[in-house]
Amino acid sequence: MSPEGLSAFTSLAVGIILFEGGLTLRLSDIAGHGRAVTRLISLGAVITWVLAAISAHFIVGLGWGVAALFGALVIVTGPTVIAPLLQNIRPNPKVAGVLRWEGILIDPVGALAAAIAFEWVRSSSGEALSATLTHVAGFVGAGLATGLLLGGLLAWALRRERLPDHLVNPTVLAAALLAFGLSDALAPESGLLSTTVMGMLLANAKVPRTEELLHFKEELVVVLLSTIFVALAANVPTQALLNVFTPGPLLLLAALIVLVRPLSVLISTHGSGLTLRERLFISYVGPRGIVAAAVSALFASRLAEEGVPGADQLLTLVFAVIVGTVVLASLTAKPVAKALGVAQADPTGYLILGAHPLARHLAGFLKAEGTDVVLADTNAANIAQARAEGLAGYHGSLLSDAADSLPLEGLGTLLALTPNDEVNALTAQKYARIFGRQQVYQLAAGGAGRTQLQEAQMAQPAFVGAPPFNQLQALWDAGARLERTEVGTPQQLSDYLAALPPGAVPLLLDQAGLFKPLRELPASALPGSILLTLVPRSGKAA
Repeated sequence: MSPEGLSAFTSLAVGIILFEGGLTLRLSDIAGHGRAVTRLISLGAVITWVLAAISAHFIVGLGWGVAALFGALVIVTGPTVIAPLLQNIRPNPKVAGVLRWEGILIDPVGALAAAIAFEWVRSSSGEALSATLTHVAGFVGAGLATGLLLGGLLAWALRRERLPDHLVNPTVLAAALLAFGLSDALAPESGLLSTTVMGMLLANAKVPRTEELLHFKEELVVVLLSTIFVALAANVPTQALLNVFTPGPLLLLAALIVLVRPLSVLISTHGSGLTLRERLFISYVGPRGIVAAAVSALFASRLAEEGVPGADQLLTLVFAVIVGTVVLASLTAKPVAKALGVAQADPTGYLILGAHPLARHLAGFLKAEGTDVVLADTNAANIAQARAEGLAGYHGSLLSDAADSLPLEGLGTLLALTPNDEVNALTAQKYARIFGRQQVYQLAAGGAGRTQLQEAQMAQPAFVGAPPFNQLQALWDAGARLERTEVGTPQQLSDYLAALPPGAVPLLLDQAGLFKPLRELPASALPGSILLTLVPRSGKAA
């Protein structure tokens, strides 16, 4: 791919990435923390810009113009890096919300700052101020106008279902690309702002099928990220990559991590309502990602063509910052979050789909063992009975938009136990993105309902032998009971399993205080483990 083609492709891909990020920004998620985010992307961005430019000038000797461009490029904290980090670290909601919003909203700010610095570098001193003011006005005006106009039209069409179902995703993607291209034609680099605004508008306009849109864009973003990073790295000269590990870039990286980012965050979040520990953690997590790489590659090539001194160092320094901050955050952010006390404990609770009698008895057992549990069902009578038994219940479909506001604190496993195989499979797919695929279980599809499509959509089967709902219901109707067995030795467990009567179904095993659904018979268990089995009425385990 030619440099011009790579630049165009990278710009479009970054626009799609920011659009997908905007789709995750619901105003309700930032309630109470808007001041911190606003100051991080304004005052914090200016502090980072100035301090990073000063550091680049004095540490590696960049001219003031190129140093200012470098400072602008490292303002951004990559949303594509922040999102998986937050999923792994699981910080408290305040910290997660601030980092997520900052990571997405700071990208257009960084792009604007980089464009301003670029205009300053390439313009004569007499023209620099007027060129900068003109670019700022065009950037903000074109980005906001295009994003709001096309986003509003798209929201109107989606709300009134004017698009066929099979054309919703392609149309939304095409609209995002159109917004990016039109805005960029009016003011260079403003497409990043327009796609971010467009995504945020759709996220807060309560349009139908938002989850489906987001899922499609998430998959697309993964493909784009994989392609862009490889393509950009392939176009960086080998010597430039080797220079990343020389003293100058490493010392500059250390200054950004130890001095620039902490000062920026601590000053801009003062009086924001965040605790000192939360502010310290936010100041520690500042990985740079694809936007910094893409924009630096674009401006470095333009400056090199114009013969600006130091342009050849720009890409090396930005890649040093990207690699260093990503590696540091990936390896150390989770233990730092735990040390500062801002990480949530690993959730051990259950969200159980279905509140029929067997599900309620299973939930009652888990609650008695100290495990958080919430039952969800569209049957109002089942939920009313669950609440009467002292169990937490949600009346409604977990596939609905309303269920997105269901509090999930303490819950980390989905157990889909309804007689509707399609609902089980679709709910499992939705919550696999929240809990992780390894923490989502569903009953096997039964009889004629076991189609090839369902096989492809199925989550991992719940319980030994993969019993379908009708088998478990028949056992329960025939008087089966839940039997709790505490395991003293591995031999005791094997003896117990060998003595189980025909039709018995081992359900859950607790090891080290964590109950897990059993997919197969365990070979051994730690002493003190608890096994829960559904035993037929006529059977008796040893």
